[in-house]
Amino acid sequence: MKGLKFICFILFFANVMGLAQDPHFSQYFMSPATINPALVGTGYGKYRLMSNYRDQWSVGNTPYRTYTIGLDANLFADKKGNKNILGLGLLFLGDQSNYGLLKSSYVSSSISYHLNLNENNTIGVGFQSTVGKRYLDRVNLTFGNQFGSNGFDVNRASGENQLLKMPIFYSLNAGVQYSYQTTYNQFNMGISLFNMNKPQQSFLKDISQRASLETVFYSSYEFSSWNNLLFSANGIFRIQAKQNYFALGGVVGLDMSKGENIQVLYAGSWFREGDAIYPYVGIMLNNLQIGLSYDIVISKQNLGNINPQSIELSFIWRDLTNQSGKIICPWR
Repeated sequence: MKGLKFICFILFFANVMGLAQDPHFSQYFMSPATINPALVGTGYGKYRLMSNYRDQWSVGNTPYRTYTIGLDANLFADKKGNKNILGLGLLFLGDQSNYGLLKSSYVSSSISYHLNLNENNTIGVGFQSTVGKRYLDRVNLTFGNQFGSNGFDVNRASGENQLLKMPIFYSLNAGVQYSYQTTYNQFNMGISLFNMNKPQQSFLKDISQRASLETVFYSSYEFSSWNNLLFSANGIFRIQAKQNYFALGGVVGLDMSKGENIQVLYAGSWFREGDAIYPYVGIMLNNLQIGLSYDIVISKQNLGNINPQSIELSFIWRDLTNQSGKIICPWR
């Protein structure tokens, strides 16, 4: 009975948290498919392999952990004189909360098309489908039915299997983006919608428990004309159910490249409304880029004796076979 009460509490918490917000990153700019499907395929080079790893509130055992690995490509990258983009992308996202008791996994496939209107202006649209599942880790849970003469045996049937796994759900997402580009500047802005079909997400098969529609506004600016200095900035505003926040920041890059040997150092900072300021440092070495950020919490939320520490690491590997010129923006 105690096990059943506990699992019902976890399921209630999972439903509430699931309806409140989907997993997010501090380095959201390093995970374009989770911002706007229209950003898929818009990076430097023909394709990008990307990964994010986030430990949130990492005190002792980490209560929240999120990670991704994704691949996207521009199928028109090899066509000379064609400035249009046909992007394809695949993303896996994993999320663990409640010290690993509640686990979620998502697989998203995306397609985008960007039409070059003239020398400076481009408009694009993207679509994405996501398959997701959520479940409770039975290895870390014990129930009365598993108690025997030698204590708890996790290999014995718990009698609560119907509550441990949420049915697979499907989400439909879409976005649009506008870009203005000159020799030394580029400005991007876009809007996207996630969970447009409001999929059912309930361990208890409650048809009223559905994922909330999420709206994301995103904008970025890139500038390069100061010899070896590069500047990039971006901002994001997310709305889901009764939750919303914005984040804003940027980096300065020092280009130390020599010939075809690319070497760029980046440093900057972001501000997330009512939550944290997080410095960012990064390095680009030819095809590989690594970024590190650390959340300095400024939230007034009462966390008792907990001193939250959140760290995030990102990787990008680019195919730069036909790439020429400077890579101004570290997240493209």
